[in-house]
Parts: sequence; structure tokens; C-alpha cells
Amino acid sequence: MKISQIHVFRVKPDEELVRSITQYCESEHITSAVVTGIIGSLRSVKLGFLKELPGRYETEDFQGPLEIVCAQGTVATYQNEFALHIHIMLSDENHAIGGHLTKARVFSTAEVVIAELDQQISRRFDDYTGLKELKD
Repeated sequence: MKISQIHVFRVKPDEELVRSITQYCESEHITSAVVTGIIGSLRSVKLGFLKELPGRYETEDFQGPLEIVCAQGTVATYQNEFALHIHIMLSDENHAIGGHLTKARVFSTAEVVIAELDQQISRRFDDYTGLKELKD
């Protein structure tokens, strides 16, 4: 697989980050990509944490402002539907926290970099993990 195109865009204050990334990918017809990075800050965020298998996630809300230290993930398909999967690391002046990005409200900005791929990646349900995993 090779990178076919790099996309860089900004998500503005008070916009919902996950929804904005999804909308950008839909408008640009991106269904196979790697999210190589996100930087900026968040007003609030909901993170998911895998607690046990098969697939038992718990979510927790955090209030900011929080700096986005790094984030990466994939854009794929699952049963021919769009599937976004991002993990994120956040910090304030005293702590850092990371997890599965579920929902986030942008504080000042979010700069998103996505590397579109020349072949389709997809997910399938994995009985062991109980999650939608990348196909082998």
C-alpha cells in the first residue's frame, strides 16, 4: 500500500472533532487512509477505554482546555460503511491522558493530517476481541 495524497485541514473552535473529520472524509470521498496526526486543543472530550474482552469499553468525559499532544488512527470501511478509529493523547499543565477518541469539542483549533491510501483497508468483526479489527 502507498500514500496517494496528503490532506491537511483545520477544525475550528466549538466544532465536534470526530464529526468534522468524518464530514471531511465523506466530502473528499476518503474511505482508506491513515490519520497521521492531530494537534490543537479541546474544550471537552469523551475517551473510551477497553476494560475486558470481548469488547467491553467504558467511556469517561474530561473537561479542558486540554492540549492535543498527538493522535493517530485509520479511516477504513466496515461492511461497506465508513469506519474511523483514532487514539489520542491529551494534557493539561499537570497531567496527561490518552484513549480511544469517541467525541471531542475543539477549543482553539485542531489541525488534522490524513494520508489517503491507494488501496482499500477494511475492518471485520473479530470474535475473540469482540471488536471491528483490521482485516488481515
